[in-house]
Amino acid sequence: MSGIRPLIFGNGKILICEDERGTIRDIYFPYVGLENHGNSIRVGVCDLDSLYCSWLENWSIRQRYKSEFETEFCNRIFDISGSPKENSSGKKAEGAKGTGSKKVPEACREIISNIGETIFENPELGLKVTVWETVHPSTNIFYRTFEVRNTSNSSRRLRLFSNQNYRILETKIGETAVIDKHSLIHYKRDRYFLHASEPAFDQYAVGTAEWKGLEGTWRDMENDATLSGNPVAHGSVDSTLGWTLPELKPGETTRVHFWIVLGKNYCSVLKVHKRVKEAGKSDLFHHNFNFWNSFTERISVLPEYVWMPQLPERVVKSFYRSLLASVAHMDITGSVIASCDSDIKQFGADLYTYCWPRDAAWVCLALDRARYHHLSAETFEFFSKTITPRGNFLHKYTPAGDFGSTWHPVPMIQIDETGLPLYALYNNWEIARSVWTTGRYYRNLVIPSANYLIKAIDRKTGLPISSFDLWEERKGVHTYSACTVYAGLRGACELARSLGDYGNADIWKEAADRVKEAIIERLYDNKLKRFRRSLEESTLDSSVFAVWYFGILPPDDPRVVRTMEAIERELLRPSGGIARYLHDSYYGYMNSWIICTLWLSQWHSAMGNLERALELIDWCTAHAHPSGLMPEQVDDRGRPLSVLPLAWSHSAFVLAVLEYLQALEKKEGGVCVLQEK
Repeated sequence: MSGIRPLIFGNGKILICEDERGTIRDIYFPYVGLENHGNSIRVGVCDLDSLYCSWLENWSIRQRYKSEFETEFCNRIFDISGSPKENSSGKKAEGAKGTGSKKVPEACREIISNIGETIFENPELGLKVTVWETVHPSTNIFYRTFEVRNTSNSSRRLRLFSNQNYRILETKIGETAVIDKHSLIHYKRDRYFLHASEPAFDQYAVGTAEWKGLEGTWRDMENDATLSGNPVAHGSVDSTLGWTLPELKPGETTRVHFWIVLGKNYCSVLKVHKRVKEAGKSDLFHHNFNFWNSFTERISVLPEYVWMPQLPERVVKSFYRSLLASVAHMDITGSVIASCDSDIKQFGADLYTYCWPRDAAWVCLALDRARYHHLSAETFEFFSKTITPRGNFLHKYTPAGDFGSTWHPVPMIQIDETGLPLYALYNNWEIARSVWTTGRYYRNLVIPSANYLIKAIDRKTGLPISSFDLWEERKGVHTYSACTVYAGLRGACELARSLGDYGNADIWKEAADRVKEAIIERLYDNKLKRFRRSLEESTLDSSVFAVWYFGILPPDDPRVVRTMEAIERELLRPSGGIARYLHDSYYGYMNSWIICTLWLSQWHSAMGNLERALELIDWCTAHAHPSGLMPEQVDDRGRPLSVLPLAWSHSAFVLAVLEYLQALEKKEGGVCVLQEK
């Protein structure tokens, strides 16, 4: 299994990721997904009597997002927000988890937070260290609290250490680390990282790391539990900070609060640092809790919300975590990276930290379905700035909007990546009915992309010209791609009508109808009784779900039914998930993909087969990390593979759950009806 990122913390300007051993590995700034200054930030503990030192990454570990809070924490939340200490029913909370007779308000029990909780235990040393950590929702502060507990039968004298080893601007060359009074600063050019704590560190060392045999200042700690006190170093550097803890009797605990401020110059990080120092020790956690709790409250306006209690509790938690994980991959520029997991080295040492128009469009579909229209609008703005003069999108982009790396020869096109963003804008109109958004992007996004799609239709076949498929593995005329072209043109037609541009509406409708007819006529295989992957090959591919999802045929059409039944029959894996296609060999043989499993669930929801739909949704929940983050793939033994998390997995989960709830309400005689696709 490749390295994974069970905990991620972001605010649209920075994104910080922790690996499965509790080490901070990725620090993205100033874009979410661009400029990864991380390498490792790890924590250790030394016994001052024996001088034995140990890194927490070697202890037993449990990682999750914190979902239960003590009374004092919740009371502070209500003090800040001015909210009454009542539960959602308006009554004072009675009976809750807490200490002794203290009551915890209902609003602070079993909630979804963006506060990480990592528990390290070492029975042999008789120590337990709990780390709570988060990123401020609007300011570039990464805040950590370490609670050290003595679980042994004797008193302990301990020293806590934190080692920082950056790769600022993604290289070790030319960095500086310097102690400035009670803070530590790592910097290079206009990238500054200020570190400080309460209580202040009483041990420190900066020095050379990973250069000419010098490993780093952490060796000081391991040698004698004492740091050299060297205040400045340049070149290839690291730093270690230490805190001598008060003597801990058996069962006693103590805490160290530690923060990192990210900025572009010394004055800016120092200014924020002073604000943190003046604030209460837990205020950053409270602000984070309040912000994301308010953010997820928007779901309560959905007509489907009333049916959520009928979902298994873990599915509900996965739904909210998926919503937050999707947003965590978004930059304030509107870019949506595929994954923040930098351990992946896809196709010749490249990463998933790019914005694929396809993945970003799927995130927009989920956000609009959940009524977060302001966020999808930011991505449409990103699309409007990255579309080519020809009216199409290229393979992928950096979060800054530059053309990303590619393994595709010229013209470097996957045509679904032009059709799908156009369909996503139409979907936004269908749900939000915002003429402002439609009008704003009509001339610089809708018209050029729709006209490009028309030019890309082969006159002989009526299908789009050959391009790379959504899996980016083969060139051809693919069913999925053709369906997204149809969906984009049909959406453009409806957008044109909404603005009174009937001339273009008629042109785009005619083109869409031509593509639809060609898909049915040329891509359905009468011998196999199902849709083909492409004109060139008949391989069974789960992506042909697009035939019903994008409205080519209804979900109960016999041709769709036979196709989806073949997918369930032939692509179902021993773990219970669905593979991409027959004999897929990416990261192993026919691994299950979260998105493919959810596509089948969505079809079952559309057909009213709600028991099976929920089984597949729950399968995805069961194969998420305990933190709730979902991978791209799952092997036959149920282990995550490739990246974790994957934004597309989470956006698909949001869509699948909401479509299931809509189908549930429809079956139960409710009135939750969204316009048909």
